[in-house]
Amino acid sequence: MNVEFNFSGQNFLVTGASSGIGREVARELLEAGAKVFGVARHFPEPDELEKFGQAWQPRILDVTQFDAVEKIVAEFVEAHGKLDGVVHSAGAALLLPVNVWDFDAASKLMDVNFFAVANLVKIFCRKKYRAESFAQVLVSSVSAHKAQKSLASYAATKSAAEMYLRTAALELAGKNIRLNSVTLGWISNTKMTAAADSEIPDVARGTVEDAAGVILFLLSDRAKFITGANFTVDGGFL
Repeated sequence: MNVEFNFSGQNFLVTGASSGIGREVARELLEAGAKVFGVARHFPEPDELEKFGQAWQPRILDVTQFDAVEKIVAEFVEAHGKLDGVVHSAGAALLLPVNVWDFDAASKLMDVNFFAVANLVKIFCRKKYRAESFAQVLVSSVSAHKAQKSLASYAATKSAAEMYLRTAALELAGKNIRLNSVTLGWISNTKMTAAADSEIPDVARGTVEDAAGVILFLLSDRAKFITGANFTVDGGFL
């Protein structure tokens, strides 16, 4: 790898940090010297990230427990200092054809993929939780930009989250808060894609490392003049 980051002395929150893209982002941030506050509904046992000692701070939490998210952020900040950035990688996907559309199922998708994003933006508007320069990155999907059968509800949640960040970025740019998203194509061997990977033969496949590299760039000082933007990492799919 010919690109290296140095996040020594910085703190980051990563949701969905138990597997897939969130896990890789957490690992690479730790390797770059950061302290990582990882949030997920469960973590693997044994957890190989424990080798990073106190730099790895995992917490079991569902990001749709909106009040609880702010509570544990406050606890982390009190113990370890303000956060320099957040990566929202937690997400849910569901095949939901329109003829069997279900309000409860669609609402759960919206809670994870959109409302959890808006909640994090609100939390980190507060100076007591964030460093002077702060970056938030959303993990989004090509489904927000290209129609695919049975993914109408999922696509709507991702589209909503992307546009929310883009609009919120206008409000928060003057506060030195950067909000960006990364639109990903097919990333092989994640929890979401593993079951269907062999069934989709004609699409370019990326890795979690491909996704993490762009995300770490957007968290870094090299991206300090970038906000309200979306970066596509899809092997040319779109």
